[in-house]
Amino acid sequence: MDLNVKATNRTHEFAYMNSAPHMEHWRRGDTVPTDMMDSVGFTATAHTWARRIPWHKDDRKDDQTSSLYDVARMAGSSAALLPARFAFDALNNTAGTLPSIPNAPDGVALFSATDSGGGDRFGVSGGNIVSGSDIWDTTAATVAGVYSAIERFKGMKDGKGQPLWTDDVLDQGFLIIHPHTRTQEIEEAFLQRRQGSAAGGAPSNLFMDASRDFDLWGSQRLSNDRIYVTLKGAPKKPLFLMDREGLIELSSLEGDNNGDHTRNTGEEYVQFERRAGLGIALPYGLIEIQDS
Repeated sequence: MDLNVKATNRTHEFAYMNSAPHMEHWRRGDTVPTDMMDSVGFTATAHTWARRIPWHKDDRKDDQTSSLYDVARMAGSSAALLPARFAFDALNNTAGTLPSIPNAPDGVALFSATDSGGGDRFGVSGGNIVSGSDIWDTTAATVAGVYSAIERFKGMKDGKGQPLWTDDVLDQGFLIIHPHTRTQEIEEAFLQRRQGSAAGGAPSNLFMDASRDFDLWGSQRLSNDRIYVTLKGAPKKPLFLMDREGLIELSSLEGDNNGDHTRNTGEEYVQFERRAGLGIALPYGLIEIQDS
């Protein structure tokens, strides 16, 4: 997830260029082969996030540990969790934190087999969804599911019919995101060397023997039983945090920055605000492996 996208207003407009045209034979006597580039525009919205923690002024005065105010201020640290909460809302396709999940710039969901016109998304059958076969039943099935994702990346095409990803991008490796409840299956599949099938065969692991660069991330934020594979070397991240305004801390205390509410009721508080939103770029560097 790209955390460095700044915004200057609540709804921000973005755009990207489609693939550049490729070289073509220039026949003698003909004009230079010419082809235009298209562009696509999309928007992302920054929402306001806030939390107020109130208490009565007498409770603060009677707190023998003198920690009430300091502990309440720790709520501001939860602002650092917003990017992860946004990202996993998108992966789960469930608005648990966000008001809604936006579509990708090509007009369909983050994960889709087809584009908005009904064609193969990213020029490959299945788009960025891989239908695995009982991926958790055996170690071989788990590995096969991830290899299907790698092969899907290799099959993607740019808008001009050429391979989308070069080997130098694929060789930079993969991040494999999985449910934390599947840690054993994942580590057995990708970190454990197993005895070869032939008698006396040396222990091996396909991923390790192929010298594939990969990282594993098991998260309790995943609410499904799927695997997500993302390209570590992709020049553009599939998700981005649209940062409109950083964390702001406000407080109302007796004798210090207090307002009418505190003076009239004796209720003090500390309050935190943040303005940010989720943006979805073209997700050609992210694949969902479904368990079917």
